[in-house]
Amino acid sequence: MAYIRRWAEAEYRLAETIFKAVIFSGVRQCGKTTLMKESLPQDAVYVSLDKENFRQAAEEAPGGFLQQYRGRSCLAIDEVQKVPVLFHEIKAFADESPALRQYLLSGSSNYKTMPTIHESMAGRLGEVRLRPMTEGEIQGRPSRFVERVHKAEFSETITVADCSKRVILEKALRGGFPDVLHLEGEQRDYWFEAYVGSLVMRDLLELGDFRKPQYLRMLLEQCAASSSRMVNVSSLSAAMEVNRPTVLQYLFALRTMFLAEMLPAWQNKIIKRVATTPKLMLCDSGLMAYLTNLGSVDLALGVEDKARTDLVGNLIETWVFQQLVPITDLGRKWKLCHFRNTSGKEIDFILESRVGELICLEVKASEGVKAEHFKNLRWFKEQFGKERRIWSIVLYTGQDVLRYGENEYALPMAYLWL
Repeated sequence: MAYIRRWAEAEYRLAETIFKAVIFSGVRQCGKTTLMKESLPQDAVYVSLDKENFRQAAEEAPGGFLQQYRGRSCLAIDEVQKVPVLFHEIKAFADESPALRQYLLSGSSNYKTMPTIHESMAGRLGEVRLRPMTEGEIQGRPSRFVERVHKAEFSETITVADCSKRVILEKALRGGFPDVLHLEGEQRDYWFEAYVGSLVMRDLLELGDFRKPQYLRMLLEQCAASSSRMVNVSSLSAAMEVNRPTVLQYLFALRTMFLAEMLPAWQNKIIKRVATTPKLMLCDSGLMAYLTNLGSVDLALGVEDKARTDLVGNLIETWVFQQLVPITDLGRKWKLCHFRNTSGKEIDFILESRVGELICLEVKASEGVKAEHFKNLRWFKEQFGKERRIWSIVLYTGQDVLRYGENEYALPMAYLWL
């Protein structure tokens, strides 16, 4: 498969001009190794700690392991988290030379959860976050959503075949793992089953003393069913029939492996009674669809019962999260959160800039828009719009751009990548 350019490349080009070591971090199979190899200078050396001989040598003599590659412009170490002691040696070696980008690293576990390592690499290690692919990356388009909203740069109607609910649902069922892009049906299911199996049987056991790895599979399935909902550890505990401390331990493991993350609640000092509970978001909508047995587009669209319909809505919301969250990685200019107050008013996503501008987004799986879809957005703007600029956007599965008021638009979801 031909190389697909990633939005994170710009972040890497900046990081390599600042730091002595750069790490590509993210969930397994999201494209870290491919991007690392594309970024290597000509005389660099690449080693993978997935290979037992390299891993054993690094564990037994980390200083000697690094020393043998001195003199090269760059050493690339894949899956560096497998030998944590290497971070301390990399720090020592990097401090001996003023050269930038001496080390390129990749990690499928979050090094920031290892306090001593995180502290020792402060100021020396630049992180480039990689995730399953966005639709923009798949189609070879740059990230322009925020720019378009700022400029109100929208055509009245989108004529490309990217807008219908069926097409959006197909994209959500597929997700963004590079190896899955060209797989369908049984092949896709087979890939995801092998993927989950390797996580449970291998990666989890490397993280620590997890005596019942089957709990990870159980929690992963529960997180998939709860993706885009407020975190409720008690409900997860009841569904799994295990105690809260165990759920928290395995939830920490999922987050460490970048399989799930917490979408924080938007906070404001002025208004009280605002929920602070984060939303639970699975890393990939395709993985969510597999774990919840959503199946084909025809099956998902033909469902009548409310639980299944809600699950389809959560799937699309999880997919929209996949399109939005990389925007927050690019230059760290925006942060992504959600809003809910104790009266039940909620907004699916809020993009907040460094200067306090807000892009508030409601996600609707319908092919039509109603004025009532802007109800919570307008309430929010009335509460907070006097002190900042706010855009109110309803993302839906139709093809028309509809203006409902000042900085209020209903936009086809295709604008997330067009």
